[in-house]
Amino acid sequence: ADCGGFLLTFCSVAEYFPACIVVSDMAMAGNPMVYVNRQFCKVTGYSREEVAGLNCRFLQGPRTEPAAVAHIQDTLRRGVDCFVRITNYRKDGSSFINLLSLRPVHDSNGVYRFCIGVQFEVTRDTNLKARLAKLDKLIKLLPSTLEVSSAASGDAHGVEATGEETATELATKLQSALEGAAEAPGGQVLQGSDYFADNHETMLQEIGVAGGAAAT
Repeated sequence: ADCGGFLLTFCSVAEYFPACIVVSDMAMAGNPMVYVNRQFCKVTGYSREEVAGLNCRFLQGPRTEPAAVAHIQDTLRRGVDCFVRITNYRKDGSSFINLLSLRPVHDSNGVYRFCIGVQFEVTRDTNLKARLAKLDKLIKLLPSTLEVSSAASGDAHGVEATGEETATELATKLQSALEGAAEAPGGQVLQGSDYFADNHETMLQEIGVAGGAAAT
């Protein structure tokens, strides 16, 4: 009940955020999306009905950077904030640069409940700096803990943040992600780009679209 109330309250506000907002359920197998706001639908071209219950990997495609995906997977596993620049794909097959921010949400018993994703489309315009400042303010408003009155229903998940992650200011993290390529965790073998190439096409087949536009 506590989690349901949190989700309902957050989503009613996030619906009007001027950024793409996604909420994934980290307690369910595959971490499916349980909410996307109207801006997500506008930017990606997908409807809520088409993406409900899916993992957001369908946004990946031929030019998606393997190191960026590895960075996302590593931060999700450790339960820490993620900031990464990644190439994603719309429903029509066109690509866009996404400055992705992920905020894990644990309940007060330490159980990993949700992950809130904020997708920021990087465009070459004179308003980029001002838009980044708004993104910084938005991320600071996102919750990281959900207070619950019930006993733990699930295993506690320890947050494994590094000293650098804890000490670095949010604005610096965003700027670093915007400017630089993601670094994969040390020693991790990266998937080849071909591994992600079919994710977009598979999604189109599942929702009954006969192929998207050529990727750009």
